[in-house]
Amino acid sequence: MRDRSGRLAAVAAAAATISLSVLVSTAAPAAAAGESHPFPTHVTYKTGVMPSASQADRDAAVKKQYDSWKKAYLRSACGGYLIYATGDAPNKGTVSEAQGYGMNIVPLMAGYDTNAKAEFDGLWKVVQDHRDSQGMMEWKIDGSSCKYADSGTPDAATDGDLDVGYGLILADKQWGGYTAAAQDWLAKFYKANVASDGHLKCEDDGPTTDTRPSDFMLDHLRAFAAYDTAHDWNKVVTRTEAVIQEFTAKYSPSANLLSDFVVSANTTSPKPAPANYQENQPDNIVGYNSVRVPWHMGTDALVYGSSVAKTVATNESNSYKAKAGGNPAKIYPHTKLDGTPTNTGDQCECANDPVGVAAMAAGDQAWTDALWNYLATNPYGDTYYGETIKMLVYLVMAGDYWTPAS
Repeated sequence: MRDRSGRLAAVAAAAATISLSVLVSTAAPAAAAGESHPFPTHVTYKTGVMPSASQADRDAAVKKQYDSWKKAYLRSACGGYLIYATGDAPNKGTVSEAQGYGMNIVPLMAGYDTNAKAEFDGLWKVVQDHRDSQGMMEWKIDGSSCKYADSGTPDAATDGDLDVGYGLILADKQWGGYTAAAQDWLAKFYKANVASDGHLKCEDDGPTTDTRPSDFMLDHLRAFAAYDTAHDWNKVVTRTEAVIQEFTAKYSPSANLLSDFVVSANTTSPKPAPANYQENQPDNIVGYNSVRVPWHMGTDALVYGSSVAKTVATNESNSYKAKAGGNPAKIYPHTKLDGTPTNTGDQCECANDPVGVAAMAAGDQAWTDALWNYLATNPYGDTYYGETIKMLVYLVMAGDYWTPAS
């Protein structure tokens, strides 16, 4: 079983050191050759509210975060580009999650970043050069030897591979020329990671009965359904929404929180995994995986108007706001399914920032503004994980998150 507990140690050490129709384009700069959506391509979401800051200020915040993120984490290595996943891989290496994030960010920033296509191609090359037996990306790569950096037979992680597929579709829409690669990737992903009932497995070589809610990227799955008609992605959407509803009805009826890992996902009674199911942290509550759920649910609600995602995003936003007393600094990465924090000495911006997207979907203007303003800070000394999630959250909250449907 894969264990990313190094991330927890890195975050703790840093903290100790510091004690509405969708996608309506507005005016944008002239596109560089071949770009269909140069940054900023402004969008109008189907529901919710936007931060009160002006569009110009929001765009400027995205650019500032991108410049900082790119300088710190985009590396030329291993014959291409990799995202330096601090705390998660040796020798300034990467993990598939990081490569997938990079392959989402770079196409969305094309136009502002004149090297975006070359960078995307370099990120994709590293993915292609490090595939497991089922064609997915080996989940951890040493940044010096450029070899698989975990024990046992190389395997993959569902979250990274979802983002790689989505990144290829974004690139195809932005520049063209990635159709065959995207369709091949999605076909391999479907075979490797979709269980017979339609739920997403945690790993391509793992059990067919569990799932991980941080993989519930419903906006990605809907884009896959429109792009890849050879596979039944709508079944995946339907089963994912069913797992969410079945789980929350029993274990988190008010807060709608989802544990880091879920077992019995192939039944009508999915339940929290045992505490140490996959990682060296409590897998039966919200931890460093499921802190991403408010962002994913909020994004799907904003972009597609999904009622299931909007309900979950709204209830999660309300729960975090209530438990934090409206103070973003009092959102914590380890939270019981009723919303109660379990360790207020453990903090990470990776837990604070995603709630901003849920607050937008919930239509809570004051809470949205508080979380937007909090994005500009990094009081916990976060590195790759928090700062990369922040980059993606900024794109959504700024109204710069166009989709392949546009």
